[in-house]
Amino acid sequence: MEADDFGYLIKSINDKIKVRADADLKSHDLTFAQCRVLGFLHENGGQATQKEIEVNLEVSHPTVVGVVSRIEQNGYVESWFDPQDRRNKIVRLTDKADSIGDEMASIIAKQERELMKGLSGSEVKELKRMLTIIYKTIM
Repeated sequence: MEADDFGYLIKSINDKIKVRADADLKSHDLTFAQCRVLGFLHENGGQATQKEIEVNLEVSHPTVVGVVSRIEQNGYVESWFDPQDRRNKIVRLTDKADSIGDEMASIIAKQERELMKGLSGSEVKELKRMLTIIYKTIM
């Protein structure tokens, strides 16, 4: 695969973002994927079903089950079966997750600044516009 191939570049950028984020989150015993779930829950009032997490983060059911299980073991969420529909499992942030919310937002903001530091404001805006088009095209 060529280093100037768009797919290769996008994949390589994604891999580097994940490695850096995992390193920044290691002190909280979290990974980038786990932080994405916590962020989604935070944005949705602190609670959602596993199905909602799957759909919104565009990941498979087994992936969500594994991520939720690990962050539950670490005390960041609690989960239970919906008494109205036992096919649904509800996931809720704990106080432990709430206590690190601001720090997680700071880590994400820092990552974004580092990622875009070589671009001007108009270049960042244009890149976002183009990436959004590509994203919508492949959906």
